[in-house]
Amino acid sequence: MSTSFSFRTMAIGLLLVALIVAGRLAFHFHSNAVKAGEQVKQQEKTLAQQQSLITALRENAARNSSLMAEQQRREQQLRQQGETYQRKLRDALKGSKCGNSPMPAAVVELLQQNAAGTAANRPATP
Repeated sequence: MSTSFSFRTMAIGLLLVALIVAGRLAFHFHSNAVKAGEQVKQQEKTLAQQQSLITALRENAARNSSLMAEQQRREQQLRQQGETYQRKLRDALKGSKCGNSPMPAAVVELLQQNAAGTAANRPATP
């Protein structure tokens, strides 16, 4: 009977060792699963922040695009107004002796100073 006792003791010992190893493995995998869960939560939080940032950037890009289109429209309108003014001025001065003669340098300087002063005092239009 000593062999069966020793076999039984050995089987119980092996079973205990197997249970201890299984417990350690379960604890190890459980802690890894907890860490992985925390990482997933952190990544979800980061993803949500990035998505809100992307949304804000897209909104800003759309707003900038519409502002640029409006600015281009205004610039085009100003160019057309300037061209129309120049054409009307040329037509008005076409047959005029005064319109076809050069201005004195002093008059040109005064006009340039006046234009520079007016531009500096004029409020910027959006």
